Amino acid sequence: MQLTFGPFVLDEEARALMLRGQAQHIQPRVFDLLAYLVRNAGRVVPKDELLDALWPNVTVTESSLQRAASLARRVLAEGGVGEALRNFARHGYRFALDAPEFAVAAPKSSAAAGGRLAAARAAVSRYDWVTATRLFAEAATTDPLDAEDLELWALADECRGHAVAALPALQRAIEAHLAAGRNDRAARTATTVARVELERGSSAAAQGWLKRADTILADSDNAGVRAHLLWMQSRLAASGGRPEDALQLACRAAELGASAGDPGLEALTLVYKGFFQMSLGQVEEGSRLQNHAAAIALSSHVDPITGSLVYCNILWTCRTFADWERALQWSDGFDSWCDASFAERPGSCNLHRAEILGARGTLIEAFDSISRALPKLIEEESWSLGDGYRVRGDVAAMLGDFATADTDYAMAYALGWDAEPGHAVRLFEQGDAAAALTALDRTMQGRGWFHLQRRGVLLVNAARIAAKSGDAARAEGYLAELTDSEERWPQPAIRAMLAETRAALLPTGDLRATQLRILARQLWTSAKVDYHAARVRLELAEGYLVAGDRPGAEAELGAAEMTARRIGSPRLVEAALSLRREASIGK
Repeated sequence: MQLTFGPFVLDEEARALMLRGQAQHIQPRVFDLLAYLVRNAGRVVPKDELLDALWPNVTVTESSLQRAASLARRVLAEGGVGEALRNFARHGYRFALDAPEFAVAAPKSSAAAGGRLAAARAAVSRYDWVTATRLFAEAATTDPLDAEDLELWALADECRGHAVAALPALQRAIEAHLAAGRNDRAARTATTVARVELERGSSAAAQGWLKRADTILADSDNAGVRAHLLWMQSRLAASGGRPEDALQLACRAAELGASAGDPGLEALTLVYKGFFQMSLGQVEEGSRLQNHAAAIALSSHVDPITGSLVYCNILWTCRTFADWERALQWSDGFDSWCDASFAERPGSCNLHRAEILGARGTLIEAFDSISRALPKLIEEESWSLGDGYRVRGDVAAMLGDFATADTDYAMAYALGWDAEPGHAVRLFEQGDAAAALTALDRTMQGRGWFHLQRRGVLLVNAARIAAKSGDAARAEGYLAELTDSEERWPQPAIRAMLAETRAALLPTGDLRATQLRILARQLWTSAKVDYHAARVRLELAEGYLVAGDRPGAEAELGAAEMTARRIGSPRLVEAALSLRREASIGK
């Protein structure tokens, strides 16, 4: 069997790899790996499957597979297609070149046309989005572009990080599909236009395009296109503050998506169904559906945009629920997906990455990441711009840059977003607990999906602030809702703050308060939220000093300082040094 891809021909029977007619030197095991991946082009092949196929009945480590993949990539690079073999961290390897079924809008064979149009299609096949958009633009001046070519052009624009630039090609594709009598395809493309419009903050335009898609589709029984339309209608319902309607529409979309035979659509509808379930309190079931959707996306022929939407939704949910442990589990895969799929990371990728880094990594890196994301959000995803400023405000506060934090929180409010709980924490630290609690109460009155998802985070911050300000009755009121629905908020970060709140409600010197703070420290540590783990260590150190336990205080101080320097938080470093000076504890 001969397998042709790019400039290569792989002849399995002759065990030969030819590059433009010239035989290439390739090790036997590397040949076997390449043949296996090319036969499974477009699918992420798990590492265990590759190890079993290449080394049957032999025990080898993953380093052998990594070595073979590296050598295969080096051979492919000779033909200019080294990036076709991609590694997905902790999952496996995927060969994506010349897999026409891999994308919703699949490239045509370059043999079918000549010149720039053929070159543009070939550039799409190798994920060279920048070259593809340039060649399509040049080809459009001399060659007629059909609907499929226009959709490829739009896909390339989105994957190079400029979704708005894709709109003219998408709109022309709709008319081309209609002229050819392909109403189902026209409706699907109109739904894509609605998505791009919604993500750039033009909800009225999105509603208009969805209405057109619905009209074009009329009485069609195409389950896939109808599911795609319902999915977008659920997103519009959510953005309009109708989360119950959003869930109902998403459930209908998921039912149709499962019957359409399209793995990408099934993953997309499932992940949003889970998203809305979690917003309305069905956390366990919603989380299960989202994890299932991600598994489908990883193991199927899913185009870059669909895969990004699935991953993005999961990480957004993790962030709003403060579920940092789950976010960490998926973030590496999302990073790999973005690196493999896009010429330039979308703003949402950097937004997710920034908040996760703020929880677990270097704060300066997190600040830089969100600063890079903001200009992209302005152009392409302005609906989330306010959240971008909220995230950067939180990171700035952790750094101790309070002027930037206050400015960013104000900007988030100006853009119609809530800056809580970070803004409320700032008010409390400035001595205005009443204003902090009022801000949190006001935010919790919201009925949008964002408010519903963040309710646990808002409640526990309000409880902690009330407890620390001496308002025990108000703190207990917040705690009552949290403890009455513990299954809704099982995240270690929320449980850590619950422990901190209960500690603050106990008398000074009470041994139970120390035990609760130790529990909070352990929970923050298990969630890998380094900043707050170090913050609680400083509180423990203060408590040990009051109790006369200087060795205990020294241990906590040393650990807090080490963490603070590692994550780059001048604020925590200075707090630790200040406590050392007050207690006369030397290094």
